[in-house]
This record gives sequence, C-alpha cells and structure tokens, in this order.
Amino acid sequence: MRKYNKYIIHLLIISLVSLIIVIEYNNFMNNKELIKTEHRAQQGVLDLSDLDFDNQPLHSLDGEWLFYYQQFVTPDKKDHPPDGSIYVPGLWNSFRYRGEEIGPSGHGTYRLKVLLPPDHQEHIAIKVPDMSGSYRLFINGTEVCSNGVVATSQTEELPQWKPLVRSIKINSDQLDIVVHVSNYHHVKGGMWESIVLGTEEAIYKNRELNLLVSFILIGVLFISIYFYLIIFSVMQSNMVSLYLAAFSFMACLRELLVREVVIFLFLPNLSFNLITKLEYITVPSGPLLLSLSIYSLYQAEFPRRILRTIVTIFALYMIIIVFTPLKIFASFMDFYIILFVITVIYLIYVVARAAKNKRPGAGILLFGIVFLLFTMSLDIGYFYKLHNDYDLSYTFSIGLIIFILCQMNSLSLYIADVSRRAQQLAKAEMAFLQAQIFPHFLHNTLNTIIHLTRQSPEMARNLLIELSNYLRGKFNFDLYNSNTLVSLKYELDIVKSYLNIESVRFNDRLDVDYRVDEQALNCKILPFLLQPLVENSIRHGFKNKPDNCVMMISAYLQPKHLILSVSDNGMGMPKDKTLALTQADTNDYGTGLYNINQRLNVAYGIRLNISSELDMGTTISIKIPLRSDQSHAQSSVS
Repeated sequence: MRKYNKYIIHLLIISLVSLIIVIEYNNFMNNKELIKTEHRAQQGVLDLSDLDFDNQPLHSLDGEWLFYYQQFVTPDKKDHPPDGSIYVPGLWNSFRYRGEEIGPSGHGTYRLKVLLPPDHQEHIAIKVPDMSGSYRLFINGTEVCSNGVVATSQTEELPQWKPLVRSIKINSDQLDIVVHVSNYHHVKGGMWESIVLGTEEAIYKNRELNLLVSFILIGVLFISIYFYLIIFSVMQSNMVSLYLAAFSFMACLRELLVREVVIFLFLPNLSFNLITKLEYITVPSGPLLLSLSIYSLYQAEFPRRILRTIVTIFALYMIIIVFTPLKIFASFMDFYIILFVITVIYLIYVVARAAKNKRPGAGILLFGIVFLLFTMSLDIGYFYKLHNDYDLSYTFSIGLIIFILCQMNSLSLYIADVSRRAQQLAKAEMAFLQAQIFPHFLHNTLNTIIHLTRQSPEMARNLLIELSNYLRGKFNFDLYNSNTLVSLKYELDIVKSYLNIESVRFNDRLDVDYRVDEQALNCKILPFLLQPLVENSIRHGFKNKPDNCVMMISAYLQPKHLILSVSDNGMGMPKDKTLALTQADTNDYGTGLYNINQRLNVAYGIRLNISSELDMGTTISIKIPLRSDQSHAQSSVS
C-alpha cells in the first residue's frame, strides 16, 4: 500500500506541474501578448510603420539609440549632434568617448525616433522598466514618467528601481523619445532593460499577467513556508524544515522585489538602499540555505567540509551586502553568480548520489533541482543578454514552483521514513525493556518450579501454566506497535498470571484484591499499562516488607473516562520523588514508569497520577478518556 501511495503522490505532483505549465503557455502564447523584437532601431530610428498592432500588440524598442554623454539634452534640441549610438538594452560601461570607455558612473541622454503606422487608431501605452540609477522619459516633448531624481553627481542623484506603465496621447505617426539617465551608485550604467511599446490594452494586460504570475508564486511560497514551519514545530530536533522555510521566505522576498516589484503595491515609500540590499541578499542566501537543507537530508552523500566551504563563501557575501554600499557589493555579483551555478550543480550531484542510494525523496528532488537549474540558466542568460527572449526569462517562476513542490514531496517522504524508523526503534526499545527484567524473573520462577516438582507436582504444573500464559502475553511483540490496543480483560489476564506466580514465591504473604467492573473489561487500552505498575509494587513497594503485602487493582467506568489504579501498602515514597515521577520528562526515576508516561501522553495527552506516603503505601492511577470506536485503532486481541 505504501508503494501505491508514493505513486499517487508523484502522479499528483506531475499533474499539478503540468497544469502550471499549461496555464503559463496559454497566458504567453494563446493571448497574443508576446513581446516582439523583429524590428530593431538603427542609428536612432525604429521603423514600425508596417507593424500590424492587431497581430503584434507589443514591441520592444530595442536597437541602436542615439547617445549624448554627460549632458541632458532637452527634447526640443532635435538637431543636437550625438556622441554616438548605443545598443538598448545594454550597458553604457563600454561606450567609448574620446577614445576611452566611460565606465559605469555618469549621466547622459538616450534618443530614439519611432515611426508608427500612418493610419493607426489604437490607444498607445508604454512600459518602462527600471534602469541603473534614475531617469526622466519624454515623448514628443512631454515628460511621461520618471524614476528617482536624475543628477550630475552622486550627492544629488536619488536612484529608484520601479517599473512603470503609462498611456500616451499622440496625434502623429511619429514618437520622439528622449530619456535622461544618471547612474552614480551602481557598477553598471545605462538602460539595461527593454522599453516596451504597444496598444494600451496589451500593455496593461501584460502587466496584469505578470502580477498574476508573481502573486501565484508568492502564494505557493507562503504555503510552503507555513508547511515547513508546521513541520518544524513538531520536529524541532530536525533543522531541515526550518532551512527550507527560510529558503522559501527568501524566494518569496525576491519575487516581491523583482520584475513588477510587487512590494511597491504595499510599501510605496520603501527606500532604494533597503530594496537593493534585500534584493541582492536573496542571491547568496539561496544556495546557502539550499545546501544546509540538502545536507540535513543526505548527510552520508554530502561531506561536511564542503558544506562549511559553501556556507562560509555565501555568508561572507551576505555580510558584504549588509555593511557596504551598492557600488561595492554589486561588483561581486558576477563572481557569485558563477559560484551560485557551481553550487547548484554540486547539489545536483549530491542528490543524484542520494537517489542512487535509494534515499527517500531523492529522485523527485533531483528532478526539481535539475529543472530549477535549467530555468535559472535561461533567466541568467537573459540578464547577461546571452539571449533576448523576454518570455523565456519568466520560466524561472515555473522552475521555482516545480522545485518547491518537489521539495515538499521529498521532505514528506523523508519524514515518513523517519517516522517509520522511530516506530521500529520504539518497538525495539520496548522489547529491550521487557527483556531487561526477564532473566531475573525467569530464574527465580524456574527455581520455584524446580523446588515444587518434588513437594507439590500439581502446584508446579499450575505454575508452569501460569508462566506459559504470562510469557505468551508479555512477549507478543505485535502489541508494541503504537496503534495497537487490547481489551482490559487481556491486560488483566497477563497481570493475574504474573501475580499468581509471584504469590507462590511470596509464600502466601501477598494478598491481591481485584475490583473490576464487568462493563470495563471490554474497553480498549494501550497494552502493558497495568502489568508494569503491578511489577513496580512487587519489586519496590514490597521490597523490605516481611508480611501482610496487600495490593488492590481496580477498574471502573465514569461517564467519559475509564479509571485504572494499582494500590499497595508497601514502603511508599517521599513527596519529592512522587512529584518527579509524575512530572519528569526523563527516565532518571525509573524506565518503566517513564515509558508508560510517554505512551499515555502520545495516545491520550495524559500522565500517571501518583499518590504515596512513606510506610503507608502507593496508589498509581490512570484516567483514560473514552473514545468512539471510530477514533480507536481496533485490535484483534481480546
């Protein structure tokens, strides 16, 4: 059955992944919202006069723009000679002015003339992404939008990264686009993203679609964070779920800060310095937290020294980001992107080894991390302009969602395996506890039987029968499963066999009084609850008592509870030890009673109730809540 459950889980994940891919494909392909780049600007002119806006509603303004270095040229100066042409999207760092590269810092003007279809009737809009620092954008002499404050020095510039969408009112078939750009804070300067022109409907629909994708991803990440924290709350000794929660949080934070910068919808006045630090810190935190989580899952395949190296390298970059300005920590990004990719490739190797060793969940996690690397490569390729397919850069969202789903499935299988091992360990531990007291008890009982074979063969025979009954119940290891319940009658039969044996050894010094309601005999309880309590009275309560050893075992029903108790008139206990036995979470005061307390706590959320007085005796009682048959795991033992 477990095998089929695993296949069902895999089928559900594959189905959900397929659904996400179909939704993304329909959004980008069937709605005709693809951003076209067939027409490219040449020497500051982009000819879209033959463009059919009905079939191609979106077009990026890529190509050669005229560039004016270290000057803000006003829109009315159309005949002002440029310092050259520069490709957009791209950086101005390598632009040569008077024979030398200008580098990242500085300011300048971009200019582009766009020729529109002469008879176009569509309402036009423009989507402007963030640029390296700040900008002002003019169309046909009118300022349309801006980001931050453009300036001619670092002290005067106020950078901002905020994508904007604006409608354009025009009465001609030509657009004269002028963009003033300044950058004195980043190591990369210029218009590094494509400006998109299109119909008003298509532009706003494209933005809404991107917001929808972001909100879907953020929702999935929030669910995964909640999922991981719930697991951590019940398994605090295992840190993997906490690492995965932190990884999902960082991924969620990054989605809030990139593309449409959703965070501005909630915090419109967030400072540029904080936004840049938060965005950049999500890069090194990804491989760091992912490495910690995979190490926690597959320590045998992941050398600790390599983990320390990965954590040290990326933690160092996080420290640099926190304590240095953008111009410094951004200069390390290209180097750390390379380390990022190398780390992910190594993690794929680790997970592949774990899958080869048939570690739980490794196979599906391997698929997820390989798919994540693939989509991440497409995103990085677009960022570094290795390709200009705008739509492929969005596949990283799909990759991250699929990876999160695979990660959740892998952790679930891992937890199931841990639970199974814990049950096996608990079963072995209980068997060990039972075996601990067996040699001494068996030795004394057999010696008694040997002695009786000569004096009273019939009594020896009866004692052997009681021993057989006791051993059959005591060492029925199928009952050590945590889901197994037995009837009270079954438990009392074991107790009676044990006490019948001990009464012979006590030479009639032991008197047992059973006070059990007949209706209580069919109640289901955990196995071996009463027998250890009875044994505790025999071994400790009556240890130094020469005669008149009296024990009372009672069981009766209340409206909502079954009350079990074992009382003796033995040596008793001081109050501090009674309190310790009742409340302690360690087995320092007795393995048997500690074990019963743990099992009662797990099954019913209760503990033993112990009352004792020195030289007067001890009473240990259990108040078991009655449940419906449907809430019990039924046992065939009766």
